[in-house]
This record gives sequence, C-alpha cells and structure tokens, in this order.
Amino acid sequence: MISHRLPPQTTRLYTGRVAKRGYNRDTIRGGASDWDVSRPFSSYLRMLGTLVAHPVRFFEVLPRVPDVRAPALFLAFSGLPAAALWLLFGGLYPALAALLVPLPLSFPVAALYHLASAGGRYGYVVTWRTVAYPFSFYLPLSAVPVVRWVAAAYAGAVLVGVGLATVREVGAARAVLASVVTTSLLVLGAYLLTTG
Repeated sequence: MISHRLPPQTTRLYTGRVAKRGYNRDTIRGGASDWDVSRPFSSYLRMLGTLVAHPVRFFEVLPRVPDVRAPALFLAFSGLPAAALWLLFGGLYPALAALLVPLPLSFPVAALYHLASAGGRYGYVVTWRTVAYPFSFYLPLSAVPVVRWVAAAYAGAVLVGVGLATVREVGAARAVLASVVTTSLLVLGAYLLTTG
C-alpha cells in the first residue's frame, strides 16, 4: 500500500479511489496539474470541452485543494479570446477590461456563490475554483451581443449548479436554487449596469 510512504497530511487524501481518478501526489498537494502549462492551447481546449460536454465528470475530478494557480491561469488564458472578441464588438477599453478584470472580479462572484451554498463541504477557495472555470467559459462569449445573456445563464445556473452539487456536496436541489438565485441577481445587476 502506498499510504505508508506519504506524509501524514497526504495519507488520508491519496486513497485508491483518488488514484483511479488519475490524480497523483502533486495534484493532492495542490499542484496545478489540472492545467498543463507545457501545452496551454490544447490544455485549454481540452478542459473547456470537458466542462461544456461533461460538466459532472469535469467537477468530479476537479481537485478539491485550496490552490489558485490552475484556475487563475485558465481565467487569464480565457481573457485572451475574450479580449479579441471585445476588441471586435466593443472597442479597445472593453478589450483591456476583458484582460485585466476577470481574475479580481471572480473572487467576489465566488463569494456570493459560497454564501448561497453555505454549509457545504470545503472552504471558500475550493468554491472559487468551482466558479472560476464556468466564469472562464463565459468570458469570451460575454462579448457577443445576444449570446452573452444565454451564456451567462448557462454558465451560472447550469455549470456552477453542477459544480456546487458535485464539489461542495450540498445536494442537487439546493445547488440549483443557490446557483439560479445568485446568477439571476448577477445577470440582473449586469443588465442594469449596461443599459442604465
């Protein structure tokens, strides 16, 4: 058995079940192994495809560690196509905002989802990791005029709902309620901000 060679804090996390999911000890200790920096484009497309096509599987294997590196890289990388699309549809200043604002904005957005799913497993940083990936999916689509509202509803209500239910283990009904209410408030606020 491998657990006798691991440090005590890792022993209870690195089990046979975890090993079957494809994790290694670096993943359990918080390495950014869900983002492959040696192949950023293919890693980005692979993760984005898995998130959209198989959200339950994506969140089941998402490491539940308080490490911000991989989601932060994913957010930053999502800012590149978002900036290109905002440059096309909105101009220079929205494109710059698409590069600089997503990472700082993701922390208060995740705090709202964390409060809405209070009582679930794991802390705020794991909730932020859960919210960061759907937020990254939404970023490039936020530049396209009609698609932005549909993408916001899908990313916030469906993807974050699946993520909260799977990662925070709060129950499906509660996760859907938390994500729908929070997403509705965020979309309403964004709509009022952009039209008013």
